[in-house]
Amino acid sequence: MRTFKPYVLAAIAGSITTPVLAGDLEGRVLGKNGDGVTNAFVLVEGTDYTAITDSRGHFHFDGIPEGRYTVIVTGNDGSRSEGTVSVPATGEAMLELELSATLDKVVVRSSALGRGMLDLSQPVDIISADDLDALTEASIGETLSNQLGVNSTYGGPASGRPVIRGLSGSRVKVQQDGIASLDVSALSPDHAVPVEPLLIDSVEIVKGPATLLYGNGAFGGVINMSDSRIPEEGHIGDLSGAFEFRADTVSQDRTAVVRVDGGNDTIAWHADGFRRQTDEVTIPASAESLPQLASEGEADEYSEGDRFLENSDIESSGGAFGISWIGESGFIGASSSTYQSNYGVPGHAHEEEPAAVEAEEEHGEEGVRIDMGQQRYDMKAEWREPLAGLELFKFRLGTNDYEHTELEGGEVGTVFNNDELDGRIEITHAPLAGWRGAFGIQVRDRDFSAIGDEAYIPPTTSDSFGAFLVEEREFDAWRIEMGIRMDNQNQQAQGRAEIGDTTSSLSAGAVYRYGGQASLGINFARAQRAPEIEERYSNGPHLATQQFEIGNASLQEETAHNIDLTWKKTSDGLRWTVNLFLNQVSDFIYLENTGAELDGLPVARYTQANATLSGYEAEISFPLNEANGGEWRGRVFSDYTRGELDDGGYLPRIPPMRVGAQLDYESSLFTFGTRATHHMEQDDTSAFELPTGSYTMVDADISIDLRGTHLDWTVFIRGNNLLDEEARRHTSFLKDLAPLPGRNFTLGVRGHF
Repeated sequence: MRTFKPYVLAAIAGSITTPVLAGDLEGRVLGKNGDGVTNAFVLVEGTDYTAITDSRGHFHFDGIPEGRYTVIVTGNDGSRSEGTVSVPATGEAMLELELSATLDKVVVRSSALGRGMLDLSQPVDIISADDLDALTEASIGETLSNQLGVNSTYGGPASGRPVIRGLSGSRVKVQQDGIASLDVSALSPDHAVPVEPLLIDSVEIVKGPATLLYGNGAFGGVINMSDSRIPEEGHIGDLSGAFEFRADTVSQDRTAVVRVDGGNDTIAWHADGFRRQTDEVTIPASAESLPQLASEGEADEYSEGDRFLENSDIESSGGAFGISWIGESGFIGASSSTYQSNYGVPGHAHEEEPAAVEAEEEHGEEGVRIDMGQQRYDMKAEWREPLAGLELFKFRLGTNDYEHTELEGGEVGTVFNNDELDGRIEITHAPLAGWRGAFGIQVRDRDFSAIGDEAYIPPTTSDSFGAFLVEEREFDAWRIEMGIRMDNQNQQAQGRAEIGDTTSSLSAGAVYRYGGQASLGINFARAQRAPEIEERYSNGPHLATQQFEIGNASLQEETAHNIDLTWKKTSDGLRWTVNLFLNQVSDFIYLENTGAELDGLPVARYTQANATLSGYEAEISFPLNEANGGEWRGRVFSDYTRGELDDGGYLPRIPPMRVGAQLDYESSLFTFGTRATHHMEQDDTSAFELPTGSYTMVDADISIDLRGTHLDWTVFIRGNNLLDEEARRHTSFLKDLAPLPGRNFTLGVRGHF
């Protein structure tokens, strides 16, 4: 249901359809999937006729003299395409022109200097609105789990946080429009990220240390989600918006999302809302895995066949309103948003046959549930050329009021509160001696508490301050990047002495562009991460991980020495990406299962050791043939991460190797895709960790676009896990208690007006 944003396009491959009446020229700029391109600049060459496309991609010229003209269209990302049209004196003419733009024009918003993908030495993936439409799940982790190098923690359908190259939790920073998501999702895998994926416009995935711009928490990578809640440009034309309704078979999902945008050249506003409700998901085999049951001496209780995963239902809702003032040199805006969710946490190995659900009077009431609420306030501003020598001033601030209650058997167990502020200022300076760069500061303040019988972390206040500088310079086909950041963090746990940490990060990289649409890159990074509150202060049973966790106040900063090699080619034909990485981490912090038990749970203690993570991500996409006005494309892909302790043994919850193939067909009215991904067995396990079996996931989707005068419709159907495989994510603490959903079909409709 997302509206088109030119700067997040992976490619613009659209058309202008121009009915010409009595010297008038009407047209429309369409994107790759047929959606209208907003705010594209249209020029009739050799004349003074110019226009900006409206929210549906339309433009209009009056009184153009008879003749043949070249029409030039430029997107916000700098892409440029053109075509010709004949304007008769009378009558009507129709013309459709195919337009294209190169992929390297895509601007990476999470880069300080607004570079394209080919210009960055660090691996970055951009998931456009078009691609998100075919991927969206209830959690951001599951939505992105099929991207190269990315997995999910999967604590049930509602709670899944991204895992990048085997790293998760606080090492992967999940952001909304450049600042933290302001939640406690990094604290525990059963805590959801308070974001509705259907309202995201695009996602950028930065792989490897991204601490220069985003600080201590971005040790493993960054997930940056962009939305339109604070408008950055004036609104053209009448009210515009989008909506989506969807339902599925595996959980009886009922989801509705709507957004509306309005305003004028000076004032622009945005409003959105959503509601999602599901029942318990269907799984294709016993909730407990065969290895888990065998370890308990109950292997004969394992069986296959559909049943419900108890306590896996979701009910969530929310919305936002934002408004901005737009000027010639920039904008300033603010938004307020709310998110409410009540969802079950599976993992107690209870299950029921579908036919027995209605007969059970107290079905689903015994498990652990989370009742979550977040009220969030954001501000954003940009000012172009504020002073001599400065090109751009950017300001971003977010604050929240977050609370969630863990309910056990309907009774209040533990109440989590997290009041947090995250703000940053970023300034781009004009070139100095050939160097162009940006500098800035970031502040964060957090007041966290967990109150209740099973609160395993004491109330803690923390604050941090960071300063950074990044620079770049071009030498013919080469571009050199350098950067430095310093952070200071203070933590004060109730009843404990204050602990202060100072971390520093350095980075250097080089990119070589060749052939117009290809590049080679190398990036070196030395990054540090200070311990988080759960790593230092945990002391008690943690039901989400089924462990008794013990922290370590003596933990020191982690230090990583990381190298990335990248090779990318982007074009309308053959495309490929190859990333190789090696990350050697001194004093790596991890939960080690001690083999002991306390309160009936295995005891896991936070400890440190030197570790090495290495691996690759690779894909190649290629055209097959054109048919019926569309194009068939093929894709093959694979990724792999290996995580080892330098003194011997493996790191826990490292994802297995994946290999897969994909086939897509796309035209202006019809889209089809199917993908098969084989997840290898993972038997490189840490102490007391069970292996995870292999499985193959087969998915497919199809959509049909229906164009109207005032409303565009898309009808779609998706099929997931079409083989009904028993699939378990090795990256999940609950992998042996909660498998992924079984075969699922999703039917939906979205519209743009």
